Order: sequence, then C-alpha cells, then structure tokens
Amino acid sequence: MGRLLGDPEVWDDSPSRPRPAVRGLAGLAAGAVAGLLLAFAVAPRPDPKPPEVRLPATAEAPKLRVERQILYSASLGAGPMLVTRSGRLEAVSADGSDRRVVAQNVRASAVVGPDRDGVVVALDSGVINRVEANGGTRRIGPASFVADGLVGAGRQLLACPDPEGRPADGSLLLDAASGRARPVRLGCPVAWAARAGVFAGAGGPWTSVKGFKRAAATPKGGSVLVGRPGKPPRVVLDAKRLRAAAGKGAVVDGIALSPDGKLVAVSAGRPGRPWRVLVAGTDGRQVAAWVGWSDRQGSTTLAIAAVDRRGTLATTELAARQGGGYLLAWQPGDHSARVLASGVPLVAADGFAWSADGDSVAVSSPAGILIVKQADVVYTTASPVTGTLLAWPAGATP
Repeated sequence: MGRLLGDPEVWDDSPSRPRPAVRGLAGLAAGAVAGLLLAFAVAPRPDPKPPEVRLPATAEAPKLRVERQILYSASLGAGPMLVTRSGRLEAVSADGSDRRVVAQNVRASAVVGPDRDGVVVALDSGVINRVEANGGTRRIGPASFVADGLVGAGRQLLACPDPEGRPADGSLLLDAASGRARPVRLGCPVAWAARAGVFAGAGGPWTSVKGFKRAAATPKGGSVLVGRPGKPPRVVLDAKRLRAAAGKGAVVDGIALSPDGKLVAVSAGRPGRPWRVLVAGTDGRQVAAWVGWSDRQGSTTLAIAAVDRRGTLATTELAARQGGGYLLAWQPGDHSARVLASGVPLVAADGFAWSADGDSVAVSSPAGILIVKQADVVYTTASPVTGTLLAWPAGATP
C-alpha cells in the first residue's frame, strides 16, 4: 500500500490532536465569554423609567348647560359635596338642594370625613380643627404645629407641615378623636388611600425652588415615600429615577394614591420647564398640580386637572392662573386618555374632587362648579352650586 508524500500530520485525514497553543487560545476565549456573561448577570442595571401619562390634544370647551337630570342622578349616587364659601363650611347636593352649614367661621382648605358620627376634620389657616356634628370645633394636634396639607380616613389623619421656619419632612400622624400625634418623616404634598390605610408623601433631597405659592423659595422634595401607620415610610420613587423621568432638578408637586393603595401618581418637574405625570406601583414594581384616583365598579381611573394647553402643570396657585386647561381621564389598564372637560371651567379653578362612588368628578372655579358624570357616554353640565370644592364624600349627609 503506497504512502502519501509530505508531512503525515498534514495529509492524515483523521482528526488532529489539539496543540497546546490552540488549546490556550480556546480556553482564553471561553473564559472571556464566560466573564462577560457573568458581568452582565451581576452588573447593576438602571431602573426602568415610570411611564408618563401622555396628554391628548386639547378639546373644545364644553357648553355649560344645566342638565337637571344629570345633576339629580349625580346627587343620588354620590351624596352632598363639601364646599367652603363666605367663611363657612357647607354640605350641598350637586343639584343645589339640601344645602346646610357644617361649621361657621371655618375657611377650610382641606377636609377629612365626615365619619359615621358626622365629624369632619378641617384644615383652616394652618390649624387642624375637629368639627362636631353640632357645628362645634376644637383644635387637635400640637399648638405649635402649622399644617400645609391634610389627608386621612376615619380616625387616622396625616398632616404635613408648612415648611416656613420648620423641617419640611416634619409631618404628623394624628388620631382624630384623641388628638394624639406621632412624627413621620415625610413632607407635603401628602395623599391617603381610601381603602388600604396607606399614605404617601414627598421625601428628600429637599430643594428650595422659586415659582410656587410664595414669592420666596419653597422647599420641595425630590422623591416619593409610601408607608402605613406604625411603620416607617419607604422610598418608591427615588430622586435619581424621578429626575431621569421628569428632567434634571425635578421636584414633586402633586401626589395621589389609588383607592387600593397599589398605584401612586406623581406630578414632577420644575417651574419654567415641562412637567410630567408619572405612575408607579407602591409595591416597588414600575407599572408603567392635581391628580386624583377613582374606583368605579372595579375600574380605576386617574384624573388630572390644571393641565394647560402646552402640556405643563401649573405651578402657581390655581386661583391665580390665567387661561384655560383641561381635565384628563387616564386608564392605567391600556394607558388610554381622553379629555373630560376644558376651557372655561378650568379658568382660575380652585377645587377638584371625585365623588365617592367614582361615577362623577367636579371642578370648582369662580364661574361655578362643573360636574362630569361618567356612564357609557360622558355627560358634562354646570351646577348651581357655588364655592370652593373641598371633597365629595359618601357620608356628607347629616
């Protein structure tokens, strides 16, 4: 049998034995690939941005007709609204009937209640007052505490401080019956979940920013905290992620919790720049001014008011605004949005509330109160009620 000429290792068609140099290069390549895969697995990755609520094109201003049947239906389903006017707190049905004075000489800017006994807690010029069913009032909380915001449910209250001359994160958890107070480290704005016993508020870093309520710089938080009474609050939206979504130097100017406490909506930005409405899960997972949630027959809706036609949230007090905006409804399920009302009703708007049944939303302004009732079709009508709308609770009846 003949032999092939030349190097047997070249001509031999059997698999060749790996050489040491080749084995070394192969091992080095395999190690590099494994190292890259391990580094990718363990390296920290940036958190996803919370989704911002996309604003639709502005709609035409609605015609402000008074539809009695719609108002009567809203009154039946939701009960009286709580409004403040002429230096007193009143309960009145959406159609203007059944008006009664809840308390005299109370210029409320926020209310909680009424509870089963008809007790309302009202914030009046920094003072937290318990208003009894007979109209009598007494102050609750420390005499030295000046509040700038008040939320709560039943006996549980959360009051955030006016930061002028005091720590911005020096809020208090209060018992509406006894007045006992416990400190909690967060600040304005604050929110309370109607059913879940969950609260939210702004956290640090705190930045003094011009362009808000006062002529001077106002301390504003750069993160969002969520907690329960008896437990320290935890961060659900830190400054890094908030500013990544809303821009450099963004601060928190509005917070709202869904009734079940699972979602928090945040308006974030900085005066003179575009603002964003971000929605996050309070359990730490990312699911995607004035903001408020409703729960209508198991369907959750976020309403955003005081949004101007350029898509920016107003940063001045609403009563001082010039020009119109619109009221937006946003569905977290499919991220769809639609305009419920615009134009005249939001000029110098000074109050905003969902009804307790989640079927109607109202906005008050010097022009009166606008009712938007949701059904298969959205009905918008003017109400004969006047005053600044504070709340629309189910138990506002005597």
